[in-house]
Amino acid sequence: MLAAMRFLLLSSVLLAAVATTSPQPLRATPADGATPAGQSPASSQPAKPPGEIAKIRAADSYAIYSLLLPGQPFSSMAPNQTTRWAIAATTVNFNDMNPRIAPQGLLQPPPGNEKAFHQAVRDFEIRRFERLTLQPKFQVNHAYDLLSADQVAALRAAKSSPDPGSQLQSRFASYPGVTFFSEVYFDATQQAALVYMSNWCASLCAQGQWIYLEKRNGQWQRMSGITRPGA
Repeated sequence: MLAAMRFLLLSSVLLAAVATTSPQPLRATPADGATPAGQSPASSQPAKPPGEIAKIRAADSYAIYSLLLPGQPFSSMAPNQTTRWAIAATTVNFNDMNPRIAPQGLLQPPPGNEKAFHQAVRDFEIRRFERLTLQPKFQVNHAYDLLSADQVAALRAAKSSPDPGSQLQSRFASYPGVTFFSEVYFDATQQAALVYMSNWCASLCAQGQWIYLEKRNGQWQRMSGITRPGA
């Protein structure tokens, strides 16, 4: 009898606890790699900061950049107009190019070396959204400066200013404009390369071009390049 009474008492306590406890809603857990609701994929994956040129590619990359400087129209300007060259410190990627055209859309493979050209195009396709930070490793006999994104913006504003006596214009008076480079894209043997180059100098010029080069007898040579309007 005593055992039965204890059983009834315990049952009553358990039933009361169940009745007064509110059920908790289930929460859905996003699968690995999925973006939680209300959060955009971009906010969950911050932009990757620019890296540096890989050591194995650096010497050839800077040799190519140096060969192409200053480019038109800067090379035909008077010396007093080009006291210093301004180079954007961050390379442009495919999204930055204007017009946004892949190299094979403008250049034809060189006869007899089509394989190397297409390998360089493939390297571009793999790396086309990368941006890299350039270092002062250009081999040129001319004064130059690497400009940050903020400095490039200020230079553009100065060159576009309607006030020729403005303090901002005076600050950038020694530069004819600014040069932008993409990363250099190589073939498998690093004997052929593609690079995008753009020179900007306000209303006087804004041209971009894809350039194909080959390394012959240890020296890079420009083989082709088409000039297009660009920024």
